[in-house]
Amino acid sequence: MNRRNAIRRVLAGAAATAAAAPGRAAGKDLEVLVARWEKARAFTLQVADAMPPEGYDFKPKPGMRPYGELLQHIATNNAFYISRFKAGAIPDSLAPPEKFDKETTKKYLAASFDFCAGVLKAITEGDLDKSYPGRPNTPPQTGWDWVLHAFIHTAHHRGYAEVYLRENNITPPRYSV
Repeated sequence: MNRRNAIRRVLAGAAATAAAAPGRAAGKDLEVLVARWEKARAFTLQVADAMPPEGYDFKPKPGMRPYGELLQHIATNNAFYISRFKAGAIPDSLAPPEKFDKETTKKYLAASFDFCAGVLKAITEGDLDKSYPGRPNTPPQTGWDWVLHAFIHTAHHRGYAEVYLRENNITPPRYSV
């Protein structure tokens, strides 16, 4: 069998499978996003809680953010990404704190995740497909892009936070959410 015939058979099989699959429930994507956001919140707060209060000033190398600042960076940027759905409006209560201690940081992280969850619960699938302004001098991006930026950004910096924990001989929480 030549390559073209093989590709046609694979495509025909995929099309038949898709046609036979039950229709996706409207809004299911949004339910999944909100559920995953809640899991990201829970896991990120576990990582935040794993560091003792005195470790919130720790940074592995000069030029890196201290632990508390790193976690607050997650919160600040997630609020920025998800606020695209609200024309960039971020509540005054989510102004970045001036202190980076454990208690302040955990409250700020939780408030940011809660703000984002509230926004995600209120949007529609149409909102995800629309374009929203980006940062200055960058092109607009879809709602899907902004949500994925938030998820990727959280995972990226939470991974750094786990390295900070290991540098302090602390085993990070197991990813189980």
